[in-house]
Amino acid sequence: MHPKVTQEIIDTYADIGVAHVPGAFSADWVAGMTEVIDDVINGLRAGTVEFGPHEIQRDVEFEDHDGYVRLINLYNRVPAMNALIEGCDCAEIVADVIESDEMRAWMDGTFLKEGNAEETATPWHNDECLFPLQGHHSPSMWVALTDVGRDNAPLKTLARSNRDPHRYVSSWALEGAVAPANFHPWDELLERTEASDADIRVWEAKAGDMLVIHPKTIHASLPRTAGQNGRRIGFSLRWIGSDIRYEINPTAKLSPFQDSALLKEGELIPEEVIPVTWRRNSHNAAA
Repeated sequence: MHPKVTQEIIDTYADIGVAHVPGAFSADWVAGMTEVIDDVINGLRAGTVEFGPHEIQRDVEFEDHDGYVRLINLYNRVPAMNALIEGCDCAEIVADVIESDEMRAWMDGTFLKEGNAEETATPWHNDECLFPLQGHHSPSMWVALTDVGRDNAPLKTLARSNRDPHRYVSSWALEGAVAPANFHPWDELLERTEASDADIRVWEAKAGDMLVIHPKTIHASLPRTAGQNGRRIGFSLRWIGSDIRYEINPTAKLSPFQDSALLKEGELIPEEVIPVTWRRNSHNAAA
């Protein structure tokens, strides 16, 4: 087991669907990742950075308004970001928390929040409903690149929503998609978070801390509070682990790959589509 992962962390993740790993990343790593992200954002704003299509991954998404930046799908396009991920032990940490024997990185997201607009709050959602995947080993690794106190838009989660036996029809689902009959309405998800007995946990974090979030876990963030100076940066990376199989989901919007003839319903994702980043008992993912 990785020295930063305890049995208590593993048990907490299994119980409530999220685990906090303090100090998972060094100050140097945090500074390096922040520099990479700032360089990309500045380049996109200035028009000096452009990203074309990728043979497997979806297009880069860049949203920039009202003190909010959302930046998706850089991992396979920015060598410096890729090097930071593959040069650290985060894959092993996540694997130990979720008890997986291999990890594949497939989609990253950066969320930079400045100002105090209510829009800096992230609405309630979960991730699994938008995936064409089946299984439990597709968590989000969320990293605080700044200190995230109660006033600086911390994440919040609905404890034990990771145990839901069903999926929801997301409000972000593909337009016009017909959901399978066993998908529950999105209003039901929202009603659960508003219930008087809802077990809501708020996750404050220091720069370098990691949260591991189960794909079914319903989560959101608080807004930044008036008077909170500076900025809040969260970096997330979604992983695919040992038990994940390809499953057609007509509502899926966050596919980890473009359509490929190599994908087979109910089977593992081929390494030609998403390579293995880390494998247990091996220092070489290709071994």
